[in-house]
Amino acid sequence: MRTRLSLSLVTLCLLALTSARVSGQAATAARKSYDAAVREAKRNFLKCDAEALDSTLMEDYTGVNAEGHVTKGRAAALQADREFCAANRVTAWDATTTDFHSSGPIAWAAGTLRMTIIPKATGKSETHELHFLATYVRGPHDTWRQQYFMSVPVASRSR
Repeated sequence: MRTRLSLSLVTLCLLALTSARVSGQAATAARKSYDAAVREAKRNFLKCDAEALDSTLMEDYTGVNAEGHVTKGRAAALQADREFCAANRVTAWDATTTDFHSSGPIAWAAGTLRMTIIPKATGKSETHELHFLATYVRGPHDTWRQQYFMSVPVASRSR
């Protein structure tokens, strides 16, 4: 991707999960909280609000984007997102979660993300589609913070 689609910006599609316990009903509550966080992430992506997007990352966050770029730490993710937002306008953002599991203090989600941006330098629309895997850790006050994020491009299909 030409504009180094900000790793942490993409990662935040799976923002803060709120309170959840481990079994049955609690796992359902964790998923509902996750889904609400994804809806909030969409709003924040469309505003390209780097601070809001990064507010739920662990301090020791690590992410690997589709180009293989590694971001280590919440401060580095915030800086990358500020640069991304300064250089681009997000016009569409949709995450589809295909797998979600939680157990004790850990949760993970996987799926696809489709984002359309307009780089301010070119004015030409670009659409990026990725597979993602993200892990979360339950923190104080039963809030979930993202600790790891990995993505790979969705392979183009031969005709």
